[in-house]
Amino acid sequence: MDIDTTKVNEKMEELWPQFRRLLLLQVKLYIDAFRDILLSAVSLGAFLIDVVQRNTGPDCYFEQVLKFGRKTERAINLFNQYDPEYQGPNTVDGVINDLEDRFKS
Repeated sequence: MDIDTTKVNEKMEELWPQFRRLLLLQVKLYIDAFRDILLSAVSLGAFLIDVVQRNTGPDCYFEQVLKFGRKTERAINLFNQYDPEYQGPNTVDGVINDLEDRFKS
């Protein structure tokens, strides 16, 4: 029984876009989960420092944590809800695209 490698290659080329999206989602889910765990601890610490130092307003530590969280949300872009021009220069999608380009070369 011979395997037609041309047909196998064609089938793989058809499946690659879906498989790539699955892999990208998995990577983003892990990054997002790690970020959430980290931000949970940092936000508690920032809140406690703000309470002790009586910090309030947009420059308090807790607000800075929230600002960082919004920034990383756009960079991760877990469900592709942000257009690339609104994400900023350093994104998970950008890193993955660069890695994919290097492997293709």
